[in-house]
Amino acid sequence: MMKATFDVTRTIKYWLDGAAYDLETGRGLLQAKRFPYALFFGHLALEKLLKALVVKSTQAHAPYTHSLVLLASKIDIGIPEPFVDRLAECTKFHIEARYPDEKKDFYEATTEEFAVKQFEDMENLYQWLARKLDA
Repeated sequence: MMKATFDVTRTIKYWLDGAAYDLETGRGLLQAKRFPYALFFGHLALEKLLKALVVKSTQAHAPYTHSLVLLASKIDIGIPEPFVDRLAECTKFHIEARYPDEKKDFYEATTEEFAVKQFEDMENLYQWLARKLDA
């Protein structure tokens, strides 16, 4: 039986397509005032973009993780320390595995002003990372 080959270009495209889709979904959720989920999709967009960068950098599959900082540590593109700190903050928006009480607290704390600012910061980070992918 022949082993399947790893297609780096196709895998990068897969992650980039998902990242763009999730960023747009996050924008739509922000407009719909579904603030916690907008931030969750912002996190997903960054995660998938970082996975594309990992694949480009390592020529191998990205690790199975939701940790943005861990993914960033797998690539050598000179991410400034404030951006790494920002990635750590964004990882908190991954709400899929939260306990019900944590979700409730997060939902209540996620005001429109907070969500708009956080999402704007995530979009700026997304654009910076996307430029690194093209470099």
